[in-house]
Amino acid sequence: MMGEYRGFRMAATFGAGAAAAANITITGIAVGDEIIAAFHFATASAILTTDLLAEISITAADTVQNATTDTTGGVVQVFWVKKN
Repeated sequence: MMGEYRGFRMAATFGAGAAAAANITITGIAVGDEIIAAFHFATASAILTTDLLAEISITAADTVQNATTDTTGGVVQVFWVKKN
């Protein structure tokens, strides 16, 4: 999902969870973009979430990595501002 808010191009999408320090595919994100929020949902239908913002980074085009939280079996939702 991509949209514009006050002149900023913003996007959000879900990616499959992975082991801690493993790559997670986030289609459309690019090195240089700014992650503004990231959450782990323990299961695809979970309401309980974990805030990943402090430990997630963009490692390559379409790829992020969280440092310590194992998100295997869940989903990760990432919101970011397009800089490029």
